[in-house]
Amino acid sequence: MGKGLIIIVLGMSVIVGFYTLKLNSNSKENLSTTVDMFEQTQARLISNSGVEIYLEKLKADMSMNGKSFNNNSLMGGTYNISISGPDSNVTVTSSATFMGVTHTSIVTAKADRLPFFPVPGAMYISANSVSSVSISGNITVDGNDHDINGNAKVGNILPGIAVDNPADVTKIKNAIKGSADIIGQGGKPSVYSVTNGIDWEQYTMDVLSNPDILINGSTGIPANLGTLATPKTTFVNGAIQFNSNLEGCGILVVNGDLTINGNFTYRGLIIAYKDSKITTKFNGNGKVYGAMIIAGTSADLSISNGNFKCLYSQEALTHISGMLKTKRFRILTWWE
Repeated sequence: MGKGLIIIVLGMSVIVGFYTLKLNSNSKENLSTTVDMFEQTQARLISNSGVEIYLEKLKADMSMNGKSFNNNSLMGGTYNISISGPDSNVTVTSSATFMGVTHTSIVTAKADRLPFFPVPGAMYISANSVSSVSISGNITVDGNDHDINGNAKVGNILPGIAVDNPADVTKIKNAIKGSADIIGQGGKPSVYSVTNGIDWEQYTMDVLSNPDILINGSTGIPANLGTLATPKTTFVNGAIQFNSNLEGCGILVVNGDLTINGNFTYRGLIIAYKDSKITTKFNGNGKVYGAMIIAGTSADLSISNGNFKCLYSQEALTHISGMLKTKRFRILTWWE
C-alpha cells in the first residue's frame, strides 16, 4: 500500500511538472506574441504618421514633390519618405522601422488647390462694406486692362468699382471725394453693380489657413512680400506701416490699418476684410497691379500727400492663379 501511494504521488508529480513546464512554455510564447504585436503596431503607427506629417508639409511646399526624406525619428523608431507623381495623383511611400520590425504604407492623394475666382472689377466692395467706405485723395481705380507692370493694354474692361446691388452704386459715388478718379467700364465714375456669387469673406478665411508670410506688427517686415518667380500669400494682422520701398506679388490680406509711407508696389490680389483702413501719407506712393477686394465691415481708403493706384491687370491675376498653395489633400488610396 505504501509503495503504491509513493508510485501514485511520483506519477502525479511528473504530471504536474509536465503541465507546469507546458504552462511556462505557453506563457513565454504568449509574451513573445504580445511583444511582436506591439512592435508591429508601433511600426505601423510610425509609418502612417509619417504619411500624415509629410502630406501636411507638402501642402505648404509643393517643391518637396519628387524627393525623399530619410531617417526621420518618431515614437522611438524611424521612417523614410518618398514622394512622387503629379499633385493630382501624388504618391507618398512611408517605410517605418521599430525594434527591427518594418512596416510600409503607400498612399495616393489629390491636391485640392485654393481656387482663384475672376474679379468683377478693379476694386470690388461687398454689400457689408458699402455703408462704411470712404474714398478720398489722390486715388485712381482703373478697370481698363493693364500688363503685370501697370502699362495699359488692349483687353477686358471692367468697372472701376463693382458692387453687389444697384442701390449701392449711388452710395459709393457719394463716398468718392476730392480728386479720386474711378475709371473703366462706362466712363467715370465707373461704379457698377454686378452678379457676384462668391463669398469673399469665406475665401479670405481659406487664404488665411496657411499664409507664407504672417505680419503682426511693424517689426520683422520682410524685404519683399513675394516675387514674380515665387508669389506669396501674406497676412497683415493689425496696424502696420510700410515705411520704406517695398514690393510684393501674390495675395495680400489686410486686417487692420495699413499706412504706406514709402513706395509700395504689389502685383496680384489685395483683400481688405473686417475693419481695414488703407492710407498713404508723407509722399507715399502705392500701386496695385491686379485687383482689390474689400470684404469686411468697413474700409477707409484715404490718401494724403501721396497717391494710390489700383489698376486692373488680368496678366497679374493669371500669373498668380496657378501658383497658389494646396489647401488640403484628399486621400484616394491607402495600402499597407
